[in-house]
Amino acid sequence: MGGALAIAISRAGFEVESLVYRTARPAQKIVAAIEPPPEIIQFERINSLNSEIVLLTAVDTELPGIADQIAPKIKSGSVLLHASGALSSDVLRSAASGGIATGSIHPLVSVSDPVVGADNFSGAYFCLEGDESATAAARNITAALGGNAFFIDKAFKPLYHASAVLASGHLVALISTAVKTLTACGIAPFEARNILLPLIKSSVANLAEQLIPAALTGPFARSDVDAVTRHLDAFDKVGLEAEKDIYIELGLEALRVAEAGGGNPQNIEMIRKIMMFARNGHK
Repeated sequence: MGGALAIAISRAGFEVESLVYRTARPAQKIVAAIEPPPEIIQFERINSLNSEIVLLTAVDTELPGIADQIAPKIKSGSVLLHASGALSSDVLRSAASGGIATGSIHPLVSVSDPVVGADNFSGAYFCLEGDESATAAARNITAALGGNAFFIDKAFKPLYHASAVLASGHLVALISTAVKTLTACGIAPFEARNILLPLIKSSVANLAEQLIPAALTGPFARSDVDAVTRHLDAFDKVGLEAEKDIYIELGLEALRVAEAGGGNPQNIEMIRKIMMFARNGHK
């Protein structure tokens, strides 16, 4: 994420004066994508950071400690932002006590490669919080990257982050479950993934154009009791207990969505009873 932001910010017209690293130097492909070339500094050798904005992109477990160590090296009047989704600007309290504006800027986008990820910020939503000067700087960065800013109370950062994990990390885990289920039909894992990808993309496209209840398709949207019963039996026949559990938990939420969409109430209640019976370990 740090590399992707550095590249994107540079392309947006900001000067990236330095890249600071702790263990491994920034990959050459990151440095080469930034103009003018930034200074590369090892964390332990920092004497001072005179940039107007300092952005911390360390992992959550290390962020508070790094913030405390770097705070005395940032000039007063600067802005210090971190990019954690789960932590609030409270972890920057050492810097705040030294006259530095503090806040957080979290791009709600999946980045697995810094160069490719630098193109993913346009149109993304950025969660901002912090003091007035810091959030103003974060809003300018967001606008320059073509993103959309929104604000939450810092007390809700963990819950906000849980929502993001459900939508992204757990989505990948869900697709992994779907792939495992399809491989039980005798299809190779790589092929199973490729078979499911167009379906996944079409579901995401539906969500982009419709409200959630209208975007729901399949047996839960149709309140198809027989289809759901067949699915549960099929999981049992091939011993996919963990996958069945996931199917049940998500199916119960799908029923709530179907109810909101005006599904058949009698059939929905029948499916719910079947699912709850199966959830309790009955065959």
